[in-house]
Parts: sequence; C-alpha cells; structure tokens
Amino acid sequence: MVKLLSVKQSNAAFAADQSKSSGLTCVFAGATSGIGASTLEVMVSTLHNSTFYILGRSAKKFEAQRQNLEALSPSSQLKFIECNVALISDVDAACKQISAERIDFLYMSQGLVPLNGAEYTSEGLEICFALSYYSRIRLLTNLLPLLRKSPKPRVLSVLNAGKEKAILKDDLGLEDETNWSSMVVVNHTTTNMSLALDFLSEDTSNKSLIVMHAFPGLVRTNIFSKLTAPESSSIFWWFALACIRNIVAVLMAVQGISPQDSGARQVYHLTSDTFTPGSLHLIDESSEEVAPNVVLQGYRDEGMAKKVWDFTMQVFDRVLNRASA
Repeated sequence: MVKLLSVKQSNAAFAADQSKSSGLTCVFAGATSGIGASTLEVMVSTLHNSTFYILGRSAKKFEAQRQNLEALSPSSQLKFIECNVALISDVDAACKQISAERIDFLYMSQGLVPLNGAEYTSEGLEICFALSYYSRIRLLTNLLPLLRKSPKPRVLSVLNAGKEKAILKDDLGLEDETNWSSMVVVNHTTTNMSLALDFLSEDTSNKSLIVMHAFPGLVRTNIFSKLTAPESSSIFWWFALACIRNIVAVLMAVQGISPQDSGARQVYHLTSDTFTPGSLHLIDESSEEVAPNVVLQGYRDEGMAKKVWDFTMQVFDRVLNRASA
C-alpha cells in the first residue's frame, strides 16, 4: 500500500519542481463533481502556468467551481467546454475546441451508477455504457495525436481496475436489452475498458504513452444519494433503492475515504514516476499496481483485446453514420 502521506509528499515534490509542473496541458472529463472534481482541484493546486480543458454540461453550474480553482492557481488557464459527454458527437465537437499544441494529461471519470434500468442516449447507446466506456475511448482516440506530442503523456481512466469479470462475447456492447442488468453493465464496461486500454498501450505508435486504469475504492461522494427510481417502478423497487442508499451511506461513513484524499491519489498516479510506458497499469485503491486477474489474463491470451477494440470502432462508425444520415 502506498500511504497517503507518501502520496501527498510526492505531489508536493512534483509541484515544487517547476521544470516538471509548469506549462502543461490537461484535459478533464467527469470533473464537475465527485472524485473528478477533487482530482481537478488537487491538480490545479499542483501545476503552474498550465492550461486545463474541462468538459461538462453547464458552464453556469461550473462557475463557482471555476472561481475556487482560479484562486488556487491564478497563473493557470481554465477553459470549460460545454458538451454532453454521453454523446459521441458531442465528444467529437468538444475535441475540436481544444486548441493545444500538445496534451500532457488526460483524466476521465465520467459515469453513473446503473441501477435505474437501461436508458438510451439520442445516439442509441445505453447511457451507462456510453459514459463509462464509449465516451472515454472516443475522447482518448481523438486526442491521441496531441498526446503523442507530449514528452511524457499520461492517460488515467478511473473506473474499476482489477475487478474484471466474464463478459458476453457475442454481445460486447449489451445491445440486446434482455442481457442488460446493473452488474452485467458494470462487468462489461470494466473489462472492455481494460482490454481496450491494453490494446492501445501495446501499439508501438503509443510507445511514450503511460496508460492507467484505476479503481478508487469506496469514496464518500453523493453519487448513490442522487439515485431515484423511475416513476413507473414498483413499491418494492422504491423500497429496495432506499435500502441500497442507506447501506452504501453507512459503508461510506465507516470505510470510505474523502474525495480529497482520492483526488490526491489520482494526481499521484498522473504525476509520479512510478508508472512507465509500454503496458497498461491496473491500479488499486491503495495506489498499488495489480496483476491482471485470471479473467483478464485469459482474455488477453485469446486475443480479445483486438476484438473489443474493433467492435468499439464499429460502434463509433455506426453512431456517426446514423447521425449524418
């Protein structure tokens, strides 16, 4: 376990060395609340004379957060890009607004808890899948040319690393709604994410890219308290959801860490010299790298990473062709 004190000391040392911590460009998605907001706050406090592109739904709602961040680092620039990151077309439009010469850090933690049943975006993608997987891979692939221009580019996807489970090989995107359930969509987005990032990190064109998939553990955010049952739900589901919220609240109070501490760990992952290019790094809640579990290693051995990658590119083509039709 990497102790929190060591994490904070590493972050402070990076901040103090302005040859490393100045003039950098960062892109953040999923940073207007929860772990992402705390990570952004720590990163803004750590860097100097840097530029931050923040993707989110509402610049107006971000304004208070912006003022706080500007006070932490007056020398840095914050550029908010309004978009719905659940939509592939919006991700594409947002990327076109990034006018940087290079990108040094890409952070992604957008998502929601899939307990309300399958819901679909206007592009026909299931929204949990779109946020936790498709939008992240699309953002990463779009920004690869700029990441490759950085001397030490880093990509961090905060999701569920090390928790990979078996997936339905004949329905990788859970396009058959009868296959959808809360646990199945979590398993698919988690395993697909690790496999897609694994494929990307092995590409020799990305030899300088440091690719990380992290599991944050239990963090005291309000993501579960926001859950509501659809109006058509049965009384049983309303009761069950209330129980889930209460149980999670107790677990968070007893075992959870603060968003600020989790944010410090994510910044450590992005800035420390612990992780190197050449392969995917799976990182647990204590900032330790973990080996692929039996399921992930089995999929690696049978070449599933390329199959997942190819399937994902086909989904992007289908979605965008549909939008232009």
